[in-house]
Amino acid sequence: MVTRMSLSRVVYACIILLWLGGCVQTKTTPGYARAGDHVVIGLGGIVRNAGGEAVLTQSDLTITLTDANGTDFNLQPRLIFKTFADYSAQVNTFTFNGTSAGLGLLGMVPYDGGWMVVTPLTPPNDYNNPLPLAVGAATISVTSPKLLNTASAVEGDLSAIPIEIIAGTSPEDVDFIRQFSGYLTTQESFVVTPDDLTGVTEVGGAFLTINYNDDAFFQGGLEPVVVPANHNPYVQVNYNLVPNGDGTGKILVTLLNPAGFKTVATADANSSYLADLTLRLNYFGAVADANRAIAKANFSIDTFNSYYIGLDGAIIPGVTPVLTHSIDL
Repeated sequence: MVTRMSLSRVVYACIILLWLGGCVQTKTTPGYARAGDHVVIGLGGIVRNAGGEAVLTQSDLTITLTDANGTDFNLQPRLIFKTFADYSAQVNTFTFNGTSAGLGLLGMVPYDGGWMVVTPLTPPNDYNNPLPLAVGAATISVTSPKLLNTASAVEGDLSAIPIEIIAGTSPEDVDFIRQFSGYLTTQESFVVTPDDLTGVTEVGGAFLTINYNDDAFFQGGLEPVVVPANHNPYVQVNYNLVPNGDGTGKILVTLLNPAGFKTVATADANSSYLADLTLRLNYFGAVADANRAIAKANFSIDTFNSYYIGLDGAIIPGVTPVLTHSIDL
């Protein structure tokens, strides 16, 4: 139990976890880099620092490196992905029993994943041209209207993440890059979210009807799948694809948590969060703008037969699901 651990051991374990996800990293990975290298930066919790944002893109981030001479260089993010701790990981236990709050990590959310960005120390889209960085201590600043910088005593500060620039330069390391590419969220998907939860603090779940116009779009006969956008273990999703027999059909989706989807402030150990009301409709098709246009025309939300419910099962008025292609977010 955490109560039997020394405070120093708890702090050490928590800091290690923060390097990997859930909060802003205290330093880049690796912490030492040459000009031309790629580094990984933890941007913080999906709920805690990004407010439950389902998608972060390169255009959402402004990244600046200030080298030992005080010279600023604009960096372009190359890959952005989510990472999640195991359900039984200590970061979830710390959050439940309040230890994280005791260490100054107010607002930590159990089962909250982290946004990670892979950034080259090169000019934009010029991965074999190292920047002329001065050797020595440097800092990286990440700003975004989608991120909250919660910097505290034991987590990183997005405005000044330390990195040590060492002598030498590096060509593009393809092996380093490709190990992250499989974790990227596919752009061949839709995100389903409530349109407006203003004033809503508690939701029991949702019943959604998604229509499709032509099953010939399902490449190789692979039907689309509906999955939670995040990894809260108390989210329950069930869906059923119902064809009409003429190539059209519908996908019936049930999203529930008996303990409710609540705000971070009111949630208990079995609750999910309002951000966990987000679903993904993943489909299988060629990666091309023309194909995405066909996909957008093929899928739609039946708002008349879709609704969100409270914990008492009653329909919540004024809240409507919205289906948005991930490339438009």
